[in-house]
Amino acid sequence: MFIFYLLILFAALPIIAYLLSQKTNNKGLIFGITVIVLLFSLIIFTSKFAFLGNLKKQTLTTKILDEVYIDSKISKDNLILIEEYLNEDEVVSWMISLISESIELNKLNSAESLITFSEKFFTSNSEKIIFYGLYTELRDRKFPQFKNASLVIDKESFFPCLLNTGSLKLFIMNGPDIPIAEIEFQNIQNISLTNKNSIIPGFDLASAYLNNESVEMDIEITCKNSLDVFSLKNLIILTKEKAISVYKINSNEWLKKPQ
Repeated sequence: MFIFYLLILFAALPIIAYLLSQKTNNKGLIFGITVIVLLFSLIIFTSKFAFLGNLKKQTLTTKILDEVYIDSKISKDNLILIEEYLNEDEVVSWMISLISESIELNKLNSAESLITFSEKFFTSNSEKIIFYGLYTELRDRKFPQFKNASLVIDKESFFPCLLNTGSLKLFIMNGPDIPIAEIEFQNIQNISLTNKNSIIPGFDLASAYLNNESVEMDIEITCKNSLDVFSLKNLIILTKEKAISVYKINSNEWLKKPQ
């Protein structure tokens, strides 16, 4: 922007010199035309009404959408132009729009390349939630069989007492101390975890299945009559060969917590 102002100044120097000359006629007319031309140039290239800049963006949008419609990966040249033409806020809004459009059209190769490129621009917590939501939507389109991934506690499982309340959490083994799914329950006949029980979109059971993760199951219950507390921890190996696991709890798995 500063360079452009300098160019305007240098362009005006010969005209200023001409106006300062004593032999110059019609100075007012020349000065007026010069001011109009220079202001017009500033408006075209630097103001919020800079339609030439908007034309570049519109042309770039058309090029990218052409690639989306044939479901190809977005070219490196166009990705470079995105960073060149847009500021940070514009990049985020553009990426949300382009990724959403690609997914809606079921152009998953294009959507995946856009998501890979754009992750670095989603920096705030709210932006990251939006990004993970887009990633989850793409993943569910690409692997629809894992959209309803779940882990179910068998109804024939053993519980050491009449249940008051209980909680169930799943953690990635050797992963972050954030559960990929968690629920609280009061009925032992219907205990199951799904992708909807995740805290962070995309960091869920579907991802664990797709990556063949080992997960640590952590269950804790309180008894209705005695208020005793029992806990259970065990490892479950998930596999992408199937998206539903059923776990049956045996009597020897429970540990009573000291009061």
